Amino acid sequence: MIKNYFKIAWRNLTKHKTYTLINLSGLTLGMTCVVLIAIYVHFEFSYDKHNENIDRIFRIVEQEENDESGETEFYPLSPLPLTTALVNDIPEIEAITNLDLRETLLVNGENSYSENGLFTDSNIFEVFTIDLLHGQYDQVLNDPTSIILTESLALKMFNKTEVVGETILLANKVAMTIKGIVADPPKNQHFHYDFICPSKIRPQFKQDLLDWASNNYTAYMLLREGYDYKAVEDKMVAYEAITKEVYQNMDLPFYPKFSLQPVKDIHLYSNMYDELEENGSINYIYFFLLLAFIILFLASVNYINLATAKSRSRSKEVGVLRTMGANRQNIVFQYLSESIVLSVFGALVALVLSFVLLPYFSELLNKELPFELFFSPYFLFGTFCFALLIACLSGLFPSLLLSRLSPVKALKGHFVKVSNGQINFRNVLVVIQFVFAIALVAGSIIIYQQIAFFQDKELGYKKENMLHVNYSSSVVAKNEEIIKEALLTHPNIKNVSISSHLPMEMKSNGLVDHWEGNTNNDQVNLYRTFVDYDFIDLFDIEIIEGRGFSRDFYSDSLGAYVLNESAVKKLGWTTAVGKRFNRGVVVGVAKDFHAQPLHMRIEPLYMKLRTSFPNKRRGEIVLSIENIELHEIKDFVMHTLKSISPIDIFELKVLENTYDELYGQERRLGQAFNVFAFIAMFLAGLGLFGLVSFQVFERTKEIGIRKVLGSSVYNVVILLSRTFLSLLLVSFLIATPLGYYLMDKWLQNYAYHINLDGWTFVIAGMFTILIAFLTVSVQAIKAATANPVKSLRAE
Repeated sequence: MIKNYFKIAWRNLTKHKTYTLINLSGLTLGMTCVVLIAIYVHFEFSYDKHNENIDRIFRIVEQEENDESGETEFYPLSPLPLTTALVNDIPEIEAITNLDLRETLLVNGENSYSENGLFTDSNIFEVFTIDLLHGQYDQVLNDPTSIILTESLALKMFNKTEVVGETILLANKVAMTIKGIVADPPKNQHFHYDFICPSKIRPQFKQDLLDWASNNYTAYMLLREGYDYKAVEDKMVAYEAITKEVYQNMDLPFYPKFSLQPVKDIHLYSNMYDELEENGSINYIYFFLLLAFIILFLASVNYINLATAKSRSRSKEVGVLRTMGANRQNIVFQYLSESIVLSVFGALVALVLSFVLLPYFSELLNKELPFELFFSPYFLFGTFCFALLIACLSGLFPSLLLSRLSPVKALKGHFVKVSNGQINFRNVLVVIQFVFAIALVAGSIIIYQQIAFFQDKELGYKKENMLHVNYSSSVVAKNEEIIKEALLTHPNIKNVSISSHLPMEMKSNGLVDHWEGNTNNDQVNLYRTFVDYDFIDLFDIEIIEGRGFSRDFYSDSLGAYVLNESAVKKLGWTTAVGKRFNRGVVVGVAKDFHAQPLHMRIEPLYMKLRTSFPNKRRGEIVLSIENIELHEIKDFVMHTLKSISPIDIFELKVLENTYDELYGQERRLGQAFNVFAFIAMFLAGLGLFGLVSFQVFERTKEIGIRKVLGSSVYNVVILLSRTFLSLLLVSFLIATPLGYYLMDKWLQNYAYHINLDGWTFVIAGMFTILIAFLTVSVQAIKAATANPVKSLRAE
C-alpha cells in the first residue's frame, strides 16, 4: 500500500510539471536557507568545545566600579599575583595559565614575519587541549628562550614542519630555539596564535609578578571535577581587600572585583573591553534563527496555498478513490505522500545547493564555516527527519481538505465549499507572509541608511585621500623625523604625521586629578592620544580656542595640551587656554570630533605631543596625498620605510577603508538582510500566486458570466485583485509598528544613528504591494482573457 501511495504521488507530480516545479523551488529554497543557517548556528555554538575539559575551564574577569561616576566596566584581565595566590590557596583549582597575545616580529635569516604571539606558561597544556605534533609537552616551554610554532607558520618559514632545534630571532633581538610544533588553533576558538613562547621572555614579567595593579594578562583556570565555580568565586572575594588597598594607595576612586566566566560562554555572551578577539553575539544567532523560521514558514505556506488551489482539479480523482473503497485516512496518506516526495527531494537538492553556496555564505558572514558537517551522519539524518516534518506540516491541511469530499459530489466535479473560517485561515497565512516580507524590506532599507550614515557623517576630521602605516619598531621610533622628511620628498605627499592612534581608534583612557580649580582633589577619566606637531593640521581638526601644537613654542614639548570641547565641559571650565592641567598647560581647544566608533558618544579627550608617549615604538604613520592611484605611491612609501628598517613588516592602508572596517559587522548584516528579504519577497509572491490560483479556480464560472455580460479585462483584473490588495494593506498596517519597534531597538546600539520615519515603511510597503500586484495581475489577466465558453462549460 505504501509503495502504491508513492507511485501515484510520483505520477501526479510528473504530470503537473509547472505546479511541481513551483512547489519544489519554494521548498528547496526554504530548506537551503535553513541548512546554511543551521551550519552557521552550529559553528557559533561549537566555539571552544574541542577542549576536553571545556565544562571545567573558566576565565577570570575583573570588574571595576567607579564610586564617583557609578559606571561599571568589565575586563578579561587580572594581575599575576592573584593567579599565583589562587592556585596555591584554593584546592578546587587544578591549574591556572596566563595568556598575553600580541603581534611580534620573528626573523629567520634574511626573512622577517609579523605574527600573532601567545606569551604564556607550560600550564596552558593542562588547561586547554592543544595538539602537539612535534616535541614533548614537559619540555617545549621549559626555558625562557624556547618557542613553539604552529604547523602553518613552520611551513611558511621553513617549508617543512620538522624544525625542532632550529633557531629564530624574536623581535629581531632574542635567539629562540624551536622546541615544538603544534596544530593550528581551530577556527572555532575565541583566540588564535601563530606561535607560543614563555611569558618570562618579556622584560616586564618580573615586575608583573609582584604588581597587583598591573593587568597585562588574561587568566584561565581548570577546576577539579565536581566543584562549582560559584564556590571558587566566593573564595576569591578575600583577595579584593589586597587590590583595594593597592588602588587606594594610588589615590584611585575604585578597586577591582573578580569573578569567573565559563569559557564556553565567551564567544556568544561576552563583549568586554580588551577582549582577545572580536566575539560573536547571541543576538545574531537569534536573528538568523528568526530568518530561518520566516523563510521556512513562507515556503510551507506556499505549498499549502498551491496544493489547495490545485485541489479543485483533483476532485474526481478523490471520488474514484472513495468509490473504490478508500477511506479518509487513505486519502490523507495518499496526498501526504506527495508532500513527502517533494520535501525529501527538495532536501536532497538543498544539501547540494548548500554545499555549493557555503563558500559564498561564509564570505558574507566573514566566517570560515566547515564543510565537514555535510559528511556527518547525524546531520544528514537530521536533515531527512526535518524534511519529513516539513512535509507533514505543509501537506496536512490540503490532504485533510481533499479527504472531506463525498464520493458523489467528487465524481460530479464538485469541490469542497470552504467555509469563511477556512478562507480566513488562508488569508491569515498570506497576511503573515507579507508582514514578514514588508518588515524585512524595511529592515534592509534602514540598515542601508544607517551604513550610509556612518560613511557620510561629518566626523570632525578629514579622512579622504589619506594613507596610514602601523608600526611596532624601536628603529622606526628613533627615526621618525628622518622618515617624515623622506616621505615629504614625494611630490604627491602633501603632509605626514606620526601619532599613537588613528582618529577613529582613540580608546586609551586614564585618570586625571590635577587641573586648575580642582579644590576637592577630584578625579576624572579622560581619553587620551599622543600626536606630533602636524597631526591637527593633517586631519584638519578645527581649533575653536587658542592654537594647536607649534614648533615655534619650545614649551609645547614640555607639557602642552589640546583638549576637546567635551573635556573642557567635564572639567567645569568655560575657557581653557592658559589653565593648568595634568602638570602642564592647555594651549588650545579642539572642536569635538569622533575619536571613537559611532557606537560611542564623543568622549572627553586630551592630546599631547609624542615626546611624552610611554610607548613610542608603536604608532601610526599617516600621509595626506593627492588624489592618485594607490600603486603610484605605495612602492615609494615601502621603499622609504624599508631603507630605515629593512627587517620590519609594513602594510600601507587606505584610511577610509580602515574606517569602513569598523562597521564591517553592520555591513554584513545589511547584506544578509538584503539576501533574505529578496528570498522572502520571492516566496511571498509564490504564496500569493497560490491564493490567486485558488480564487480563479473557484470563480471560473463567475468570470465567464461576467465576460459574457460585457465585463472588460480591466474589470475582471480589478475584481480579482481587490481582495488581495486589502490583504496587503492589512499586512502593511501590522508590519509597520512591528518593524519600527525591532529596528528602533537595533538602532539604540549606536550613540549616533538615523531617525526612523514612516516613509521608510511606506516605501517598503509600496514596493511589496507593487511586486504582489504584478503577481496577481499575471493570473488575473490570464483568467480574464480566457474563452468564456470554456469557463461556462466547466463542471
